[in-house]
Amino acid sequence: MYGTLLQVDFQVSIFLFLVWLATTVATRLLTTRSTQRRMRRWARISLVLAAVGLLLTAARWVFTAVLASSFGWQIIADRKLLTVVLATVPAIVVALFTVPRLLRMARTAAPDSAPSAEARAAATSLWTLVPVRVALVGTALGLFEVFLPPARLGPVFLLTVSVLLVLAVTLLWWAHRRRAAGVPRAPRGRRIAVRAAVTAVVLAAGAAVFVTSMRASAFPDTYNMMQGVTEFGGGSTFPQTHEGGISVETLTGPRDRQPDRSFTLTAQAAKVPLTSGATVEAWTFNGQVPGPELRVREGELVEIKLVNNIPSVPVTIHWHGVDVPNAEDGVPGMTQNAVRTGQTHTYRFVADEVGTRWYHSHQLASEQVGRGLFGALVIEPRTVQRPVDEDIAVPFHIWDASSGARRAFGAADALERRQMEAGRRVRLRLINTSNKPATFTLTGTPYRVTALDGTDVNGPTEVNGYQLPLSAAGRYDLEFVMPSRPVRLAELGDVSHGLLLQPDGAGDVAPDTEGPVFDPTAYGSASDTPFNASSSFDRTFNLVLDDWLGFYNGKFALRQTVNGRVFPNAPVHMVREGDLVKMRFVNRGTENHPMHLHGHHMLVLSRNGQPVTGSPMVMDTLNVAPGEAWEVGFRADNPGLWMDHCHDFVHTQLGMVLHLAYEGVSTPYMLGEHAHNHPE
Repeated sequence: MYGTLLQVDFQVSIFLFLVWLATTVATRLLTTRSTQRRMRRWARISLVLAAVGLLLTAARWVFTAVLASSFGWQIIADRKLLTVVLATVPAIVVALFTVPRLLRMARTAAPDSAPSAEARAAATSLWTLVPVRVALVGTALGLFEVFLPPARLGPVFLLTVSVLLVLAVTLLWWAHRRRAAGVPRAPRGRRIAVRAAVTAVVLAAGAAVFVTSMRASAFPDTYNMMQGVTEFGGGSTFPQTHEGGISVETLTGPRDRQPDRSFTLTAQAAKVPLTSGATVEAWTFNGQVPGPELRVREGELVEIKLVNNIPSVPVTIHWHGVDVPNAEDGVPGMTQNAVRTGQTHTYRFVADEVGTRWYHSHQLASEQVGRGLFGALVIEPRTVQRPVDEDIAVPFHIWDASSGARRAFGAADALERRQMEAGRRVRLRLINTSNKPATFTLTGTPYRVTALDGTDVNGPTEVNGYQLPLSAAGRYDLEFVMPSRPVRLAELGDVSHGLLLQPDGAGDVAPDTEGPVFDPTAYGSASDTPFNASSSFDRTFNLVLDDWLGFYNGKFALRQTVNGRVFPNAPVHMVREGDLVKMRFVNRGTENHPMHLHGHHMLVLSRNGQPVTGSPMVMDTLNVAPGEAWEVGFRADNPGLWMDHCHDFVHTQLGMVLHLAYEGVSTPYMLGEHAHNHPE
């Protein structure tokens, strides 16, 4: 509904512009009619057009009111409300002054003779012509909604818009007064020369603004990741860094004992076949896509050595969903330098977060993860509460293969068949490694959703035939007992591929694509949480997610913004260790934003103002759909400098990156071409 309302409202604004343009032409023609009858006809045409313009203006207010009442004030604040006001104020003047004059002309007698002096005066009146033209200008300014900054419109911007509108009114009034006074027009040649000169000045000014904006948006060769706008969330302020502060270099995992598990992941280029026969020019860990599945036990000290053998491509590894010490987080330019070709880097952390996690490169991730630098990470509990016979990690990915985009479970872009004995207890660990939300179904058996983002659901109940929407980077654990008939896991973007489990090696089942949509906020049983929506929070941050056209790093693009800003000038949220923090995400753009906070897990407090009624939702990635508002909370208990970004890496690439910074923590690392650090 939200997307439809936005689209229809913008289409109405375009049509409104065309209507006021037609009204402007009609009222101008009205002044040149040679008979009273023709003047009355054009007065009626002008009146109808003006009425349509007023109705469309009222319709925009209806859309605005529906958006505000259904999705909250912040959805319409700033640019949406501004553009409606720009269209409304002139329309009110048209209704008060132009429409009554047109009504009188439309009702007058219409002999087939020259118009009377009174009719001619009414037709050429300033209050007949100028308000319609001002309405056209106001609506035209409103059409630039897609270019306007999407939040926090400052006084300079508002003053600029006001000056443009006042200037337009002044010029129209001045031109009308000259025409009414009978001031002779300049010779044709002079008029053409003046218009050409004005056009040249406008084009030159536009070109200058274009080039200046493009150059100003380019990233410097070297810059600091923490140069954004510091926000304190309503609490007391404090310095971002101070003498004798903590460097992220010191916030490492244990270095004083031998690891319990050791792995080596070697990044290398390879041409990898998918099961359909299509091939991927991949970047791999250990020559395979996805990378090796890493399984460790809760409490174990894990050591992973990254070796980079990809020519001229620096890489890192981020441990998604694991609240590692800051120096182990794998963010180039913030917690380490990217590992260049021929270099190594060793990560160490204690595996405390039980459940389904995953790992991926955080250097130019829109390309590197897309090409295969990712894999599953499973942290098993010390004591198994729900033993299973088959535990299968199923990463979903969209590959850029030789035959085009291929949707796949792992490297299986065709239907994968596995024999599974009836009666065996199965756990499927579903991981969405793509940039976009995906929807899955499990057909052929009842099942339980036992974990969200790796965190156990309290009191999961059996469901059957549900559609399971999963955020980019999100995870579901699905558990069931294998029946004596086939069971099929499918992804609704392409149901021809999937995972088919068969007790006898034969048979099939069609994916159920028509079931109800799974709602995690109402699934499972409520239980106690360390805090809730009524708790007293030390910091509260409001994040308005949006998109608007403009320059980003020297290119014209649909920038992905947070509070009207883009990386590297996006908000830096400052906290002290121990703070209880609340964040509110509001998406008033047109695309999904899976927001991922590094180093912490978020307890969901509400969605669109409604509290969670099922099991507590403890998430590391939260999909904020267009028109949605989510409130989450977390305890600031992991000092460092942490990314908080959209996990659609295309959106990360276009600016939707911000940071959570602890008091007194700094980083010695730099970003940019010179530093070879490009976090996404």
